[in-house]
Amino acid sequence: MTVGENIRRIRKQRGLTLAQLGKEIGVSEAYIRAYESGRRNPKQKNLEAIADALHVNVETLTGADFDGVKAMHRLFQIFRQYPGELIEYKDSEGEDRLAVSFNGLMLMSSWFERYEEYQKEIEECNKIKDPKEKANALLAAEDAFYLWMDVYPETETWPDRLRLQKSHDEFMDYIGLNPKNPE
Repeated sequence: MTVGENIRRIRKQRGLTLAQLGKEIGVSEAYIRAYESGRRNPKQKNLEAIADALHVNVETLTGADFDGVKAMHRLFQIFRQYPGELIEYKDSEGEDRLAVSFNGLMLMSSWFERYEEYQKEIEECNKIKDPKEKANALLAAEDAFYLWMDVYPETETWPDRLRLQKSHDEFMDYIGLNPKNPE
């Protein structure tokens, strides 16, 4: 998705009008419309203001679509920054699978917990007999899960885990193993 598509999607999920978002960041409704349509790209200052107003990270807005190679490189970066470990296992059907454990990324457990909740929601949706009702329920479950990822960690109730992660990141920055700006 483009930056504009992400702004529109999250603005609507938040129940904000174009005018409300514009007022929140000090620009006109027309500017927000131009950002969302892709006619204009927000400058960094406005992008940060929009992210703040929507209560998301800038990365959530700029995280455009990427191909498999780019996805692997992002995964490699996370693997380096949060010491990773590859784990081979067999799934319930006996198929070989590979998982990644990020030892220094303490916040993964909340994602796993929310993902399990999402899977249970999908199971419940799949029990619905009416095809239209089932499709709507599946879309609603997916939208809720995606919104959770977009606004993370806003919805979390574990400040200790978040503080621990920030302390870990700051320490890794301090000793030079996790530089914020490697250039």
